[in-house]
Amino acid sequence: MPAGLDLNYTSEHQERAIGNIVAQAMMSMKRQAASGPTLVTAKDRQSKMSKLAAKEALLSRWLRTEGGLMKIAANLANPVRQFLDYKGIARKFVIVEQIPDGIPIYFDKDLPKVPATRIGSDGSNRIVEMTASRTYVEPFALTAKPKIPYDQLYTLKYRPIARTKDRLIEGIELQEDLLWFSLWGSNATLFNTAVTTTGKFLKQDLADVFAKVEDHRLVVRNVLMSAFGTSAIRSWQFQDLDQLGMQEVRETGYLGTMWGANFWVSDQIPKGTVYVICDPKFFAWQPIRKDLEVIPANDPDNFWLGFNGYLLESMLLFNPLGIAQLNFTLS
Repeated sequence: MPAGLDLNYTSEHQERAIGNIVAQAMMSMKRQAASGPTLVTAKDRQSKMSKLAAKEALLSRWLRTEGGLMKIAANLANPVRQFLDYKGIARKFVIVEQIPDGIPIYFDKDLPKVPATRIGSDGSNRIVEMTASRTYVEPFALTAKPKIPYDQLYTLKYRPIARTKDRLIEGIELQEDLLWFSLWGSNATLFNTAVTTTGKFLKQDLADVFAKVEDHRLVVRNVLMSAFGTSAIRSWQFQDLDQLGMQEVRETGYLGTMWGANFWVSDQIPKGTVYVICDPKFFAWQPIRKDLEVIPANDPDNFWLGFNGYLLESMLLFNPLGIAQLNFTLS
């Protein structure tokens, strides 16, 4: 921050600088409280102490002025929210790969199976032609263009610019997840028959769906469900879960892992649906040409501040054998 900052003067740059310093100071204190003892050199310790002292001196100077207190309060305030922000999870289920500029996006299929045959003493060996096919994938763009009026900078208690950027990222991640979820829904029953049960599903129902994927020599790594799927697990008894599993569900309300698979919950999944998915490297591929970038896109003529969010990527589910579906009813 430049010397001689007038705290009574309001500007976007001052707001952003103060917010960054306050956030860094708070994160530094949280990391210090959470981390255990670590080995550091005298030089590292001296540098760290000097940075902390500078931040503490700056905060102390802000606390002695009315303008500084108002700025700190504005940066610590949060909007009144109706629910938590959405966080994208679809990338946990697929192989994500950054593709360099100018390089074509393609993948090569594995070589075909080689059957072994028994040959008599006077026979000849059969030749198997090993030819792999190459598939090219076209990228597509996900964009978002949020804008806020100038007066929101001075009338809202929280930082509208930072909040707008957060909502932009949330919208892009949500759209990306919805595209993946639609692919999974359309491919889940192509080769694996869905398991259907009346009422909340039991542990045996989930085991049957696991077997659908494992029957293709694949290992289940992820299970995705809605909150109503979690409700079914919460109703399981001690015969279904061991002591550690029961304790985990009782304390957190969720079952993190079972049978080597991670359990995930999303409110964008159909309420009566559970997806059982194999290891990402045998399931789907997400090549990214340009990962999400948020750049300023202000409109000063109309007194608007805004951002442009841009993501250029591709999506490919190359193995429908690796996903199976469980259907259940809510009652």
